[in-house]
Amino acid sequence: MSKAQVAEFAEHVANGLAFEPGDPMEPVVAALNGKIRHHDHVARINGIPESILVKPDGRFVIFMTSLTSEKRDRFTLAHELGHRLLHFPLVHDKYPTEKMVATRWVDENDRVQQRAEWEANWFAAAFLMPEEGFLKAVDRFGLGQAAIIYGVSKRAAEIRLKSLRPH
Repeated sequence: MSKAQVAEFAEHVANGLAFEPGDPMEPVVAALNGKIRHHDHVARINGIPESILVKPDGRFVIFMTSLTSEKRDRFTLAHELGHRLLHFPLVHDKYPTEKMVATRWVDENDRVQQRAEWEANWFAAAFLMPEEGFLKAVDRFGLGQAAIIYGVSKRAAEIRLKSLRPH
């Protein structure tokens, strides 16, 4: 999918769930048949930090550390939902009886993994900061206030704004 297609899909999902700017992510995860596990340490698979596990039936668990901020956690949850909604269907079509596991470590030489991470980031940004409303908020209130309204870090808002208005 292109970046624009991922963004359109993310906004469609947010609209379908009646997700509004700043809404908590936990009910979204639950509505999609998922759970969140918080740990003081990071769960690992073969020594690599794990971030999401999706069972063959689509139920999933997102693993979160308790060491990050609420704003960071919102973006992480939306990012992991991107993996669940964008990538699990592809894995499931090919391997219907297998689980899908995504880890926090991405092989810098693996273009497929890198692309999946980009797509999950694009999904998270568009899900949390839909283009039209986000740009209106930036124009009306400024970037810092828009970040507060949308419940994201100022850095995430800066990156989203730059992607929408590159100049």
